[in-house]
Amino acid sequence: MAKLDNIHAKLIEASRLLDQAAQEMRDGTGMPVEQVGKIGTAMAEVMLVRHQIYLLRPDLMPGYLKDSDSQTKDE
Repeated sequence: MAKLDNIHAKLIEASRLLDQAAQEMRDGTGMPVEQVGKIGTAMAEVMLVRHQIYLLRPDLMPGYLKDSDSQTKDE
């Protein structure tokens, strides 16, 4: 079975690539603007999967997503 940290890393890379594709599309390819929106929807879906991973593996959650109250308690 695949490890969640490997899946998580691949999802981060997928988000980065989707973001780059959206930027390039926006920079004058002639593609309809709705296509950039579809990439945004895909990125949101990837984030929802990552959220499920964070429920199982909170250690993978980046610091900027952690609750500031829980960070204070951990310190």
